[in-house]
Amino acid sequence: MTSTALVGIGLPTHNGESFIAQALESLLGQDHPDLEIVVSDNASTDGTSDIVHELMRRDERLRYERLDRKVSAATNFNRAFALSRGPYFMWAADDDVWDPTYVRRCLAALDDHPAAVMASSRLRFIDPAGDVLAADYDRYDNPDLSSDSVVERARLLLRRGGWYQVYGLARRDALLRTRLFQDVYGPDVVLVLELALMGPIVRVPEALFSYRRFPGRTEADRAGRQGGIPDETRVVSARMTHLEEALSETVRSSALSGPLKLRLLGEIFRAAYIDDTPIRSKARPEAAGRAKSAARERDWARFIKFSLVHQIGQLERLGSRRRSWVSRFRRLPSRARRRLGA
Repeated sequence: MTSTALVGIGLPTHNGESFIAQALESLLGQDHPDLEIVVSDNASTDGTSDIVHELMRRDERLRYERLDRKVSAATNFNRAFALSRGPYFMWAADDDVWDPTYVRRCLAALDDHPAAVMASSRLRFIDPAGDVLAADYDRYDNPDLSSDSVVERARLLLRRGGWYQVYGLARRDALLRTRLFQDVYGPDVVLVLELALMGPIVRVPEALFSYRRFPGRTEADRAGRQGGIPDETRVVSARMTHLEEALSETVRSSALSGPLKLRLLGEIFRAAYIDDTPIRSKARPEAAGRAKSAARERDWARFIKFSLVHQIGQLERLGSRRRSWVSRFRRLPSRARRRLGA
């Protein structure tokens, strides 16, 4: 391994002994060999260290750095980035698998699109045994965020049912202009939005990335296994409204113009609370609880926002019930309608 590796790969882990060998072997087996892999171990207590050190004896491109005290997931992800080198960087999870061509194809995509800040591929889901899972890939696959329009990029990202693009290959200088992983719910989503505000994110059309799913494991469980986030109980109980707030803050703190920020904040609000999106289906039911919390904390801006969101939901439910009754009434025979006074 040399300090001039073109691609740095950071793999944060905590007690990852079950799948880390398979993950690292797929990364070391890339057909673009000019890379280094840094494992940032978040105080594992299992056999992770032994597994990584055995692989290090076979390949000098692999490096191991261990923390003696467990830190938050975001802190460890950022540590993995800080420990790496090279003008290109990607994060890797300790239980996923990459096609041997992944790094090379993403590099080629970035070479072909000089304005792009990141490249990823389409994905497939696999189970613990490595078998490919059937899924609604139209909803969950990595979106093509190569549009020149920042509004279009944000709109596409916000309407996904899941977010996995953070495991793409990014230009290091672009990542250095972000806040990296933050101690918020969904830091990966927030970071991808921050990158998408800077420039296009291109997508290799083939599925070269396998994301491992576990029955019963939620995204909160996955984050918690890596180290969790501060104040996790409060945040996870209303995770989508907290995600909306983190995404909105990302837009407000960006270098974009005022009018463009307003458009993007409107897109986030619509996706989270108005339009028929996967985010809204979870965020809107959280609004009543967030309004009560805001009232207790005398946070009147949040109280007004979440009260409004709750009322929008109530009005829509009333309208839906009315349309349902009208539809049922119209299906009645004409004689029955006359008896009811129609």
